[in-house]
Amino acid sequence: MTCFVEVVAIAFFICNFRKKRIYLLCASGFSAADYKKIGLFKNKAYKWGYFPKFNEYNCGELLAKKAQNKLLWCGRFLSWKHPEYALQVAERLKNDGYNFSVDLIGMGPMEEELKRSAKEKGLGECVSFLGSMKPDAVRENMDKASIFMFTSNFEEGWGAVLNEAMNSGCAVVASHAIGAVPYLLTNNENGLVFENENVDDLYNKIKFLMDNPQEQKRLGENAYKTIEKTWNPNIAAERFLKLVQALQKGENQELFLDGPCSKAEIISNNWFGE
Repeated sequence: MTCFVEVVAIAFFICNFRKKRIYLLCASGFSAADYKKIGLFKNKAYKWGYFPKFNEYNCGELLAKKAQNKLLWCGRFLSWKHPEYALQVAERLKNDGYNFSVDLIGMGPMEEELKRSAKEKGLGECVSFLGSMKPDAVRENMDKASIFMFTSNFEEGWGAVLNEAMNSGCAVVASHAIGAVPYLLTNNENGLVFENENVDDLYNKIKFLMDNPQEQKRLGENAYKTIEKTWNPNIAAERFLKLVQALQKGENQELFLDGPCSKAEIISNNWFGE
């Protein structure tokens, strides 16, 4: 029934509003491509997203208090979020002789399975399950972590924890399938992007950061600046008002080169390998 209703709604929109001045704010890097498939919002789609609270820090002080090689994973323990990847990374780091810790924040259907797996792999000394916690407590843990693993697949429409981890100056290693990643991350500039569901690629990029602590700091600093200077709620609100005014007046509709309210390019699911 839901699919039928969606099809009817799309058909109604195409018939009645396709040529009108209606625009799309894309809360995923893949939205513009999805709508293009059904002939909607051509040249009328703009980058958008989710905008959690921006915490302002002295970036140098923030990075200085981080525990080196402290890894963090945060989210619901669901199959499509792949929390098991954090344990697979931990097992390989341990076997390769690294000194590290991995914290997992969250709860969900996979919790008992994950705890059993951690015990079987002998990860008790390096992996901690912190349970569910309030948003402010999550941010405090992000502030302490040096590396943030974001492992979801294409079912992660946006993924606001990416904004938050970048705001906290974490060196992020994230799947290319996550909706926020094509907008927020530039590989090897303000984070590392791994091929979706490729655990070898994920591990190699985590290992690179472990071997190069200066890169943890560089990527974390650039991640913080991305949120501070471009992807924060205040800037998004200001840009939105300017865009609406321009659209109403029929003026230049490409006011911004990147970030919120810039034109949304067509991004395919395979963008990272292209």
